[in-house]
Amino acid sequence: MDGVLDSGSPPPHNTTGTNIARDPNSASLAIPAYNSVASDDGGAQEPVSEQEPIILQVGEQRFYTSRDNLTGSGMLNSMTSGRWNSSKQLDGSYFIDRDPGAFKHVLSYLRLGVFPLQFDQMRGHNYAAYAAIRAEADCLGVEGLVKWLDEKQYLKAVTVVTTAEVVEDEGKFPEKLNRNGDSSLKFRYHPSWKIVKRYVCPRGIVVHYDNQSACGRVCKNRQGDADNVYDECPVLSTLVLTEKTVYNGKVCTEV
Repeated sequence: MDGVLDSGSPPPHNTTGTNIARDPNSASLAIPAYNSVASDDGGAQEPVSEQEPIILQVGEQRFYTSRDNLTGSGMLNSMTSGRWNSSKQLDGSYFIDRDPGAFKHVLSYLRLGVFPLQFDQMRGHNYAAYAAIRAEADCLGVEGLVKWLDEKQYLKAVTVVTTAEVVEDEGKFPEKLNRNGDSSLKFRYHPSWKIVKRYVCPRGIVVHYDNQSACGRVCKNRQGDADNVYDECPVLSTLVLTEKTVYNGKVCTEV
């Protein structure tokens, strides 16, 4: 009879490595159930462990991760679930014909829950990168990332505060060039020349030059009724714009 072993028969040979126990109350064998997934060809495919490393071949680049990092992607979650034998290559990796440059930002988001801020202090936001990442996230079914990009939340992550100052003393420029280690500061310079009148002492005293209040009674007597004398001097006047970049990290972190 099928599934029944005669009490006098020797136990069957175990070729699977699985313990097969005899039910003491029955002549039939108690065979443990396998947590496997049926494949397309009717066979059984071994289940994919949540801790088993997953290899993703994205274009010409490979990425290594665990399956629990991929549950936030509808496509990747289904691909690595074990339901389709055809998803795996011979070396055990999963091939995805996508852009690895944009894919790495999507995978980083799935791992850490941190949105990909593409901002450079010199060039500002990289909108081409945002578009590429958005297309990748949409293809892979990563809805949270698509929503963040569609709402342009990245614009709230960076604020640039600008202050302006006119500098005519060249000695102040080294001070303006010193960031004191603050990489969030950026300077823009707009130089121009202008003519400045500087007072000339009637007695020609150097320390009185451009300082009329330093001239006393003797200087005024020397001047008499003559008009004040001035030198017209070209002076470099520079408009210094200081831009400070302030980051709001909370905008880039998934709640």
